[in-house]
Amino acid sequence: MKHFSHGKKFISLLLSVAVAMTMTLSTVMTPLAATTSVNDLRQKLQELQTKQDELDKQLKNAQSNKADAEAQKAQLEQQRELILSQINNLAQQIGDLDSEIVNKQDEIDQKQQEVDQKQAEYDQRWEDFKGRMKAMQRLNDGGSIALLSSATNLYQLLTFANTLEQIVAKDEQICQQLEDEHNELEQQKADLEQAKADLEATQADLESQRTALNGKTSELAQNISQTDASISAADAEIEANKAALIEANKAVDKAAAELDAALNAANQAYGNASIQCSLDFGRPLATYKYVSCYFGANGHRGTDYAAPGGTEIYAVSGGVVTAAAYHYSWGYYVQVYHGKDDNGNTYSTLYAHMNSAPVVSVGQNVSKEQVLGYVGSTGNSTGNHLHLEMKVNNVLVNVMNYLS
Repeated sequence: MKHFSHGKKFISLLLSVAVAMTMTLSTVMTPLAATTSVNDLRQKLQELQTKQDELDKQLKNAQSNKADAEAQKAQLEQQRELILSQINNLAQQIGDLDSEIVNKQDEIDQKQQEVDQKQAEYDQRWEDFKGRMKAMQRLNDGGSIALLSSATNLYQLLTFANTLEQIVAKDEQICQQLEDEHNELEQQKADLEQAKADLEATQADLESQRTALNGKTSELAQNISQTDASISAADAEIEANKAALIEANKAVDKAAAELDAALNAANQAYGNASIQCSLDFGRPLATYKYVSCYFGANGHRGTDYAAPGGTEIYAVSGGVVTAAAYHYSWGYYVQVYHGKDDNGNTYSTLYAHMNSAPVVSVGQNVSKEQVLGYVGSTGNSTGNHLHLEMKVNNVLVNVMNYLS
């Protein structure tokens, strides 16, 4: 009977050991699987966010190209308006010159009539003069001596000679006057013709300018048409990028949700049901400059504390490290599961943008105010700060409502 009793005790011991080993292996394998899942999801999210950033960059480039094309179009249209105004001014000047040329031609025609009239007077006077010269010649040949001898006194003789001399002198004076007037009219006509020629040369120059401006206008119209095509292409690219970005955002949101779910699962995997959360949350930093971004601002998931690089980051409460790795957005980060309160609510916190790999590891128990890492600016960050998140029952909350 004693041997049988000892055998029963031995069998019971073996069963106990087997159960203990099974529980131990289960405890080890579950966190390992959770860690692998989180890493895979983290990698997937990083790839999606990289694609998202690339699409966002392409969208911004397309928007920038459109803005440049619109600015260029506005400049070209301004140039075209200026040139059209110049063309209108030239057209007005050319029209005015047309009127001046017509008027000048009228003056030339009028002056030509005066020249012709004066020439006719001169010709008539010249014909009269030649007639008198012929008469005097005939008189001289046919008996002018007899005519002179018929004078009864010296006065008649002298008067006849003076009369002939006065007639010749008067004819010479009139002919000279007519010739001078004719020459003056010819000069006036030449001046008018020169003025007309100058007007026509000016008009030709303006026409040349207008032709050049018309060519420039055509060139500008072609350039504007090209910028319109560029704007249309940019619009199409923008719409395509927006559509792609919407899908990328959906994929990122889905991957982020999956990562959140995996982190929550990690809390459950590493979280010891016996951990009791005291709700006595302390400060994550000994000191900081200011809060640079509050929870919920533009969809912000946590609270950002601006602090010098290298500042120690503390666990706000005791718990177990359920994640400690690098994330595309968070940079180096740590997640701590703090357990349950008396009402069964679970609590966890996440510390992001550490300057280097965390000083704690997954599965490690940490105490309140234990150093987890140091303030930095890794990941999606523009300056040294701590990004702190808190979840209650796996739902993000404002951590500042819980810190002492």
